[in-house]
Amino acid sequence: MSETTAQSSKNAEATAADSSTANAFDTAHSIEPASSQDTMHPERSSSGNNAVDHDKDVDTARQSAPTQPLLEQVTRAQRQADHAKAESIRLAAQAKAHAIEQRARAKALHIIANAETRAAKIEGIDISKPPRKIRLDVHGRPKPLMRGWLHAIATPLSLAAGIVLICLAQGTGLKWACAIFMVCSLILFGNSAAYHLGDWSPKTTDVLRRIDHANIFLLIAGTYTPTAFALQPFWRNVIIIGMWSCTAAAMIVHVIWISAPRWLYVIVYIIFGVAGVAFMGMFWMSPAAGPAVVILIASGGVYYIAGAIVYALRKPDPWPTVFGFHEIFHTGTIAGYACQIVAIYMIIVNLWH
Repeated sequence: MSETTAQSSKNAEATAADSSTANAFDTAHSIEPASSQDTMHPERSSSGNNAVDHDKDVDTARQSAPTQPLLEQVTRAQRQADHAKAESIRLAAQAKAHAIEQRARAKALHIIANAETRAAKIEGIDISKPPRKIRLDVHGRPKPLMRGWLHAIATPLSLAAGIVLICLAQGTGLKWACAIFMVCSLILFGNSAAYHLGDWSPKTTDVLRRIDHANIFLLIAGTYTPTAFALQPFWRNVIIIGMWSCTAAAMIVHVIWISAPRWLYVIVYIIFGVAGVAFMGMFWMSPAAGPAVVILIASGGVYYIAGAIVYALRKPDPWPTVFGFHEIFHTGTIAGYACQIVAIYMIIVNLWH
């Protein structure tokens, strides 16, 4: 029995050995074709490796793919934040500049309103009354309703009076003297009416204003021209040449220095107004003049001087919206002219004899 058992053990070991040998053969056989195929076809082995590498790259790309859009989003968000910040700064600067502009405009309007109020007080204008369409003078102040109308009425009257004097005068020299007086009066009243009544451009206004100021001296010299015919030829020439020389100098100064102070104008007007006082004795004794002519000439000078003083002081100013201090000045000019023209008429009549 022991022999039988031993024999069975040997058979089992032999069977196991055969089985191990068969498995080893199968394994070797299965590996050998692959090795032989790789050896025979190396490009297949390389493509296999490339495929493995490609798979690895794909996996790496898949892992890194979510990272790139995230960076782009962060960059875009940062740019948007910077743009929003810059826009906020710009809007804040604009708001600040607008606020500064509004404050400056409000301050300027306040200053202008105060200036207009002070100017209205000076002119005696009641600012509480509702506004009306009004003319403005060269300083931007409202003109009274009568501004310019007095001289507008005096213009045709001076033309008629001048024609009468020319017709009555005897001798060519006296007729020319009366014509000069008429032209001077027409220039003064006509230019003054146009200057004060019209609504001119700044350039035209400046020209008319210069002529208006210079015409006062022109009328004074024009008045003395026919009046001097009451004296002897020598003194007549002295008065005419002297007055016209001073007039030319004064007109040039006034045209060049249009912004001269009012007090300087007044002084020059007064000097011209009383310049003939030195010759009043001769006129008083002259057969062609006499006391009446002297009184008329002196009265005309007083009216001129009084009007100039009112013009300088701006007082009295009775009805600023209708008839102000400037109208009183114009009234003085017309009154003085009336006295002078009557004096010239009397001289012409006296020279007939």
